[in-house]
Amino acid sequence: VEFSMFIFIFLQEFRISPHEAFVVATTDRTTLDFDKFKELQDGSTLYLLQNEHQALPVAAEEHITFTPHYDTLIRGGMYEYYASQGQAPLSYTLAELIDNALSATAKNKGRRMIEIRVLNDKTVGKPAVIVLDNGCGMTSKQLNNWAVYRLSKFTKESSTFASDKEGYVRPDHVPRSLNSDISYFGVGGKQAVFYIGDSARMISKPVGSPDVHELVLSKEEFERKEKNKEDIFSGVILNRKPGDSSHIKNNDEHFLQALIAEERGKESFTAVVITGVQPEHITFLTERFNVVTRELAHIYHYYIHGVNGNVRNKSSSDSDDLKIDIHVTLREKPPKCPRAIHLREVEDDMQTLYINAAADTFEFRASTAADNGTVEGIIRYHPFLYDKETYPKRPGASYKAPDNDDDDNESGFTDQARKRMPIFECFWNGRLIPYTAVSEFDWCSPSKGAKELAECYSRLSGVLFTDDRFQVTTNKLTFTDLEMKLKNKDTIYTTVVNGQKSSKRANIQNEFSLWLQNCHEKFDKQVKFLGYQGTITRPEVPSKKMQHPWAMFSSIEWDGKTYKTGQRVKSLRTNPVLYGTIVKFLLYGSYDGDVFATGGQVEVIREPKALYDMTKIIPISKIDKTATDEAIKKNIDNDFAKLPEWLKVVWPKGNEWPQNAICPAGTPLGPINVEILNKRGESISSMPSAGQGKGPVLSMQLTIVLHDSKGDKVVSKFIAQHSPKWGFEFKKNESLTQLGKYTLFLNTVMKDTNEPVFGGKKLPNFTLKFTVKGKEKQSSDPSVRVGVPFNIPLQFKDLYGNLTAPPKPPPVLECNYDLKVTLSGLKTETQTVKIILHPGTPHSLHVMPEEDPVKVENGNPVAFNVEIHDECGNITAHPRQIVRCSLTLEELPLVTVDCSNTGAGQLMTKPINLKIIDGQPQTRKVQFEMPSQRHIASITRELKVIPSTRVALMQVYSAGDDNLVLRNNDKIDWVAGGVLENLFYRLYDEAGSEVTISAEIASKIKVNWTGDIDLEDLIHRRLPDIEVPTQVQDERFFQVSYHDQTPSITPKPLSDINRYSSVVVTGIRFNSGPLGLREMCFKYSTYVEHIKIEVTAGIPAQLKLISGPEQVKNVKNLFSHSCVVHCCFIFTLLTIEAHVSMGCYKLQFTGFFNKKPIPGPSVNLTIIPDRNKPVRLSVEYDSNVRFPAGGIFPVFSVTVVSEEESPITTFSPTAVSMRLWNGVSSGGTPPPTVGDWLTGRETVIYVYFLIPVNVVANQPVKLGPDSQPRTPVVSNSKDITSRTLVEKMTLRIMDSHGNPAGQDLNGRVAVSIKCTNGDKNKSLPLFEGKIHSFRLDLVDGKAYITRLAIIENSPGENGSIYTLLFQPEVPKFPTPLNPFELEFHFYNDADNQAKISQLTKQKDELTVAIAMMLVVNYQAIDTLINKKSAEVDKILKMPRRSCSIRENFMLQPDVLGMVGHLAFVEDDTAAWVISWHIRGDMDCIITKTKEAAERIYRETQGKQQVMALDSVFVPPGDRPLPHIRYGRTLFDPPGNPVYARELLICPNDQECCDIVFKNILGDTIVIDDLQSANNYRRAVVQNKSPCPTILTRQGDRVSGKGKFGGAQNKAPPMQTLPLFGAPFPPIYHTLRNDIELLQQYQLAVKKREEAEKERSDHIQKLKSPEMERKNQEMEEKKKLLEDIERQLGMFVDHGVSFLLFVFL
Repeated sequence: VEFSMFIFIFLQEFRISPHEAFVVATTDRTTLDFDKFKELQDGSTLYLLQNEHQALPVAAEEHITFTPHYDTLIRGGMYEYYASQGQAPLSYTLAELIDNALSATAKNKGRRMIEIRVLNDKTVGKPAVIVLDNGCGMTSKQLNNWAVYRLSKFTKESSTFASDKEGYVRPDHVPRSLNSDISYFGVGGKQAVFYIGDSARMISKPVGSPDVHELVLSKEEFERKEKNKEDIFSGVILNRKPGDSSHIKNNDEHFLQALIAEERGKESFTAVVITGVQPEHITFLTERFNVVTRELAHIYHYYIHGVNGNVRNKSSSDSDDLKIDIHVTLREKPPKCPRAIHLREVEDDMQTLYINAAADTFEFRASTAADNGTVEGIIRYHPFLYDKETYPKRPGASYKAPDNDDDDNESGFTDQARKRMPIFECFWNGRLIPYTAVSEFDWCSPSKGAKELAECYSRLSGVLFTDDRFQVTTNKLTFTDLEMKLKNKDTIYTTVVNGQKSSKRANIQNEFSLWLQNCHEKFDKQVKFLGYQGTITRPEVPSKKMQHPWAMFSSIEWDGKTYKTGQRVKSLRTNPVLYGTIVKFLLYGSYDGDVFATGGQVEVIREPKALYDMTKIIPISKIDKTATDEAIKKNIDNDFAKLPEWLKVVWPKGNEWPQNAICPAGTPLGPINVEILNKRGESISSMPSAGQGKGPVLSMQLTIVLHDSKGDKVVSKFIAQHSPKWGFEFKKNESLTQLGKYTLFLNTVMKDTNEPVFGGKKLPNFTLKFTVKGKEKQSSDPSVRVGVPFNIPLQFKDLYGNLTAPPKPPPVLECNYDLKVTLSGLKTETQTVKIILHPGTPHSLHVMPEEDPVKVENGNPVAFNVEIHDECGNITAHPRQIVRCSLTLEELPLVTVDCSNTGAGQLMTKPINLKIIDGQPQTRKVQFEMPSQRHIASITRELKVIPSTRVALMQVYSAGDDNLVLRNNDKIDWVAGGVLENLFYRLYDEAGSEVTISAEIASKIKVNWTGDIDLEDLIHRRLPDIEVPTQVQDERFFQVSYHDQTPSITPKPLSDINRYSSVVVTGIRFNSGPLGLREMCFKYSTYVEHIKIEVTAGIPAQLKLISGPEQVKNVKNLFSHSCVVHCCFIFTLLTIEAHVSMGCYKLQFTGFFNKKPIPGPSVNLTIIPDRNKPVRLSVEYDSNVRFPAGGIFPVFSVTVVSEEESPITTFSPTAVSMRLWNGVSSGGTPPPTVGDWLTGRETVIYVYFLIPVNVVANQPVKLGPDSQPRTPVVSNSKDITSRTLVEKMTLRIMDSHGNPAGQDLNGRVAVSIKCTNGDKNKSLPLFEGKIHSFRLDLVDGKAYITRLAIIENSPGENGSIYTLLFQPEVPKFPTPLNPFELEFHFYNDADNQAKISQLTKQKDELTVAIAMMLVVNYQAIDTLINKKSAEVDKILKMPRRSCSIRENFMLQPDVLGMVGHLAFVEDDTAAWVISWHIRGDMDCIITKTKEAAERIYRETQGKQQVMALDSVFVPPGDRPLPHIRYGRTLFDPPGNPVYARELLICPNDQECCDIVFKNILGDTIVIDDLQSANNYRRAVVQNKSPCPTILTRQGDRVSGKGKFGGAQNKAPPMQTLPLFGAPFPPIYHTLRNDIELLQQYQLAVKKREEAEKERSDHIQKLKSPEMERKNQEMEEKKKLLEDIERQLGMFVDHGVSFLLFVFL
């Protein structure tokens, strides 16, 4: 069919008039003509349009086919051969889609925007992945081509018509091959979308087309077509207008509506929407979001950052030339915040780490002969620094730390940095090919390099850049021929310098070696070995190859420090940490002198040697360079303190033998208990452990040696082992019967060897010397025990001392602690013996409390006191008196107490936790026994465990539904969208009794459905209402918790008709008509119901202008007119005032109801200029003039300009004022204080002209300090602080007004001391160093004095005043400069110095205060004080914001006050939002102690909430705001953020108040508005930091979880809240300070007048006749004394007398 015939048929078919304009176009908007029609294929879809740019009225479908290309067969196996590398390829599949986006945006003139959106939010649909770009888009034909599998860019057709086809053109070469030509094979995109999910929706709008083309490919659709035997590779392209989402019907793709809405206004774009995402992929993208973004940043590193990569701290980015922005966002279900990251912000991808860790680079270029391919290459060097390699480690890679204890295998070199990783990563057309890496080339291989540089080859990383002349697999994971071509012998390598190839071709190996050697020498931080001592062999090294040779050195220089043999060091990263002394340094290799190396070993003797006795060889890198000599010595001393030091000898029976004791033969020696003590006084039984486990065990050896004429003889020798209770015990020795001198030796010995020496140190010992002599008769008082029989021997003698038989009758005994023996008939009938009575042997066990049963509350421990009695009831102490308590509870362990020393003790059990049944007490048996005393009967007590009074059960019920009790995990059916209200709770203890709810208990009740809980409601047992979901299938989990009592309920929504058997009719609306009664009829089946309703005015819908201004005129640029606006039934009078520019304006009225806009009328206004209104000032003056300090201003010519830009001449000259202030104006406006002169004037508007005056210093005239120091007072004591004249003082050259004026002057300052009164004969103090003067350097007009002091015992007269003279010497300055003089007081003793120092300090302060005041007499001072006091009273009476909460406990002891009264807030809005935020704490009473808090709690019966500061902990210090990290601002913060607690002004007890508000407010931030708050929070979160709660000065709150909006996050009106009070204005504190200074000055004036009067009286008394007579008498007596001394030869007229003392 010809085109003309086609048009004819077309007109007939669609009945189009021949005169009617129309076009016929293809779906890509190509208009048909004769030529195009010939190329048109059958089955094409055509548009009939009025013009070629007409928007589609409805969506149109276009049938297409996408039969796979034949390449599918011949290249199908590539993926299987090259992709199976064992890595997770999800990031690489996303990269396939980014490749397409980069190609699509290659020709963009502006920014190239690519965005990956990961949606895991069920509220907007099922999980999805979206890839967006702003590229050229695709026509319907191009979209059809995309659907054809393996249709590469070399074979695909870009247009429907052959005349419009464009063949593939290879892009020109660019550096790093960043040509964006990476959408290549027609495979990756399809493979990627179907690897990620089951369905792909392609949405694209080409440049210049008004239509959007949309194509959906899905696994489900393919399966359906296969099942129905349809053409699988066919589909439909939907052509529609932008923003048309009418075809989206599925709720699972609800997010598509928002995505399609973004299409409006875009010139071109493409969106790839992947749905049906595999669960493992969405989990990986969510949980490892940072990993995916890091890998993508690695793949496209050079597209993002430019040819030089991500070089930190660079001034400009090469990536700006590429203008590529790749964003990745992740949206999860709330409350989780969305995450977003720009790939340019990723700082831990491998290329970034390589680039920024490199010290130098070596660039080269490789040319392949076969295909003329070019490869750009870069090698980077990562130096060894100090103690570690700087070669970057791959983030997230598992890294096994070296075994720190296995140091013997180290040869001296640190482990290789690169391990076995290849050197080169490979990039193809600018993007990474991840599975291909090149290990090395021949010319950069260690085998070809110098041996001394062998370790340097492991510090290399590199990258290779190629273009498409080198083939990659279709999935772009692997090169197929790169390494083979590069290692071909015909490949030519050349170096590149400054981007240009070097002329040298064959010397790349030499140039690389020189470069590598230079890097090693220049960048590697090495160790210098000094003091060569010889070469040794180390047979202990496992590798025979490494046993020889090893050079020994005496010292090393490392990182600016010198380490020598004999020096003590500490090890680092060894197990254990070593503290020891250096023996020698070792370096593998043959050397004969000093040498450099990057590592080595050191031999260390571990100290203390007496403890460890070991030598260790460790790498030098493991020497701790930060350890100080003091810290090392302290640790070694601590180990010394663990060693045995001395023996503690105890005589438990009290029969101690002193040194050199003389004892009768047979006297028992001992028993003796011995303890071994260390320096700390701790008892030890073994040597300290030198590693893991216990150290060697010690024993105690007792040896007794007899010294006689035949020599020394060992008479006793015992070895005792250690007992935990008695130490080393030696029993009583009664065998010492031989007379003579003895020595007892107690020696500590090693248990295994019996040696008294360990580690070369003798172990502690004890020596006792004594003498045994013949036994003498001696009497002593017998010691007896209760209940133990004892004997009393009686001897009867005759008158001559001979023993005789006892007479009859027998003796009579009487005992009352004194034993009397009476036998009548003897010369001495009665003898008395004193006895010592001790408690007897254990007989019985006594347990308290004695009541039976013993009651204890469940959950508490129980305590029993036990005593061991003898048979008479006395408490007795004996060895091995251990009492054991056992309860009939399997879960409670046995409890024991040792009563050996005291005979009594306490047994405390673990808390008893029994299951209480029906609230009844439980009974258990408790048995007490003594296992080592079987003859003592055990005691059994009954233990009654009563129910606990703590909360044990929570019950939730609904009071509005017949007191419905809700069980735990109940599922409740309720009306969808309804409210589950009237919920209450009860708390019960273990006995089932209801617990009274207090404020403390109520505060521990938590619910999970709202954060806004009223404490008062909780006290009254009321819970917040629950809003039931609106969807019937939706179930929610609600939880109420108190500690571990956590009931939960799940309201399930029901259809209303199932709940109430009724139908709810909604949505009835009356469109128009009169107001009044209306009748409505409802019908259902045969049922009819009529109701009458009254129709009233509805919600506001529109605004009507009833009246407006009759004449729109404004001649003052400030208009105020009234407009009456009718809003349905509401009449409002609007008054508008505005400052606007001249011109025509339209005033548009818009109303709002429930935040919804209501349209309204508009009024046209015209603003005309006012010729009499001043708008600005024109000031003319000499702008080049300088303003020296103390100079004269130039002449200013001022003109007042009106709105018409004409001068105004009708104003009074007095209306123009000139003001001068110090500082810089903010925003080009004068500060508020400058406009104070306008107060009270009628003129409301004023204009101003700001002239910045930069006052510079005048001519230099003197030397002076930055601030006047106080008058020094020194003494010649030893303390340096008492001898210091000045400290940290800066002297500057100044002009006459005190301004620094000598910044360009250099010279010196001569410092000396002179007498204040000019007396040259007076001795002068000396400076440190015994010098009279010295000079300081004067640099840039200033000299700094750190400390200036006199010497110890300096000469000088006590109580004298001297002058410290600082004389400037500036040779280049024409006139001499005045010196700076500082008077100081000198005293010989510290007491006078302290007194005078205090007085001079007060004098200096008063002098400064007096100089600033103009008051000259006492009466004037009093008047000024009264005036200022009146101003203070006036301020106190002014209205001021105050806290409305009543304070009742302020004056009580240890009470700080109520929170609302502890601080002031100056800003009204800040006070409002902070008070609202902590309104639950505003009435809390703060106490300093827990006792005071408990007292208030008891007095108020628990109604007053309290907080004790001694139970509150807040971390010390003030952390910076979240946008500041390590002192650096991460971003420019919007809205002036500030911590809320920093806005609080605490007038009293600042330290305690800081703790209070840190505890209550935490890190809450105050910011200007809600938008700034949300922007600030997002920026903080994007910088991977948590953001605290934010309050806005507009009354909004953004919680720490990111939640805002709703009534609970909006502050109520200010007048409804108790607020913090406002502080007094600053002038109040200024006046108070002035009054205090004036009162001090008034007192000083009074004292001065009194002192002057006293001095005058004293002078008059000295001049009285009586005093003159006494002076005359004294002079006469002096002369008489001199005459007498002269006659005696004692008087010397002049000269110096010397006294000579001679000691013989």
